[in-house]
Amino acid sequence: MQLLYDLNIDHADGGYQKQLLQLSKKERLILDYWGLEKLSTRQSPDLLEVMEDRYQRGSTIIISQLPVSDTNGG
Repeated sequence: MQLLYDLNIDHADGGYQKQLLQLSKKERLILDYWGLEKLSTRQSPDLLEVMEDRYQRGSTIIISQLPVSDTNGG
């Protein structure tokens, strides 16, 4: 989630497009601890834009940490 917080700050200080460009050039992007918190109305489009910019450019790995009680059969 730190990535989305950083992107939010980048909106305010004018660094958003530069950050998106840097993320799109990474060979691999690993998003860990995903799904622990709901995305805000600003974070959802930011994440979508990151994914769209990375499409067919590099690997993106999303790792989620959910309690066993939240999974099927738990």
